[in-house]
Amino acid sequence: MLKLKNVKDCFYPRTLEELMQILKEKGDKAKVVGGGLHLAVFPNPQVESFIFLNKLSLNYIKEEGEFISIGATTTINEAANSEEVKKLFEGKLSKSLSSIASELLRNQITFGGSVAQREPYSDIATILLALNSDVVYFDGSKHVEKLNDFYKGDFRSKLKQGIITEIRIKKFDSSYKFGMERHVRNATDIALLNMAMLARVEDNVISEIFVSYGSRPMPAERFTAMEDFLRGQDLNEAIGKVYNFAKEHADVKGDIRRDEEYRRELTGVFAKRLLESFGR
Repeated sequence: MLKLKNVKDCFYPRTLEELMQILKEKGDKAKVVGGGLHLAVFPNPQVESFIFLNKLSLNYIKEEGEFISIGATTTINEAANSEEVKKLFEGKLSKSLSSIASELLRNQITFGGSVAQREPYSDIATILLALNSDVVYFDGSKHVEKLNDFYKGDFRSKLKQGIITEIRIKKFDSSYKFGMERHVRNATDIALLNMAMLARVEDNVISEIFVSYGSRPMPAERFTAMEDFLRGQDLNEAIGKVYNFAKEHADVKGDIRRDEEYRRELTGVFAKRLLESFGR
């Protein structure tokens, strides 16, 4: 923490408007703190002010119409253990969240922080992209965007002048199937590749599908080529084709942990495995 020796102020705003005023005054030398994990792992010596979100009532999970709304300071474990999330996809989303990192880290990692940082190894970003989630942010007024669109734009500039307040997940009906796969060296390691998939299967036909993958080793993004390939296909036929398609079209690279060929193989294996799970 010696790298944070220049910190002079800690603020605990009680309203979003108050937070915006502090951000405006302090600029790039201020750091918004939710769970604080990223700050501990990657301390920025240029930071002079912390803005804590503790008093903004952003820790919640609630059903609102056709959505489940998750507040920005809600942790992974809080979401995984919530009854609202357990209802989705026969508990598969809750199980996927519970498989991320360690118990200690799941009690610290927040949804808002995960989305805002968009780290290459983030499992949360992969899951939320596959769920076609909405991100809600405030910069003096409220904005709602699809997370995919948010990431395609200059989202970091937006967050210099505002904060994420909420993530919204649609309450999909039983015709939608969800699954996630991640490859790790041990139970608490960050993923060497992850993939999440959401598909609507009607009369054994894939009528709608969302696929995302991360730890490529680049940040999570939608695998749109695979979505286009699978949409409208008979599920059984797609299972037979998807392994080779995924390997050939995956946008993956190698790094010091795994080479490109290995990640291509994983992409094919994960895609086939997820589709097979939808047929059970």
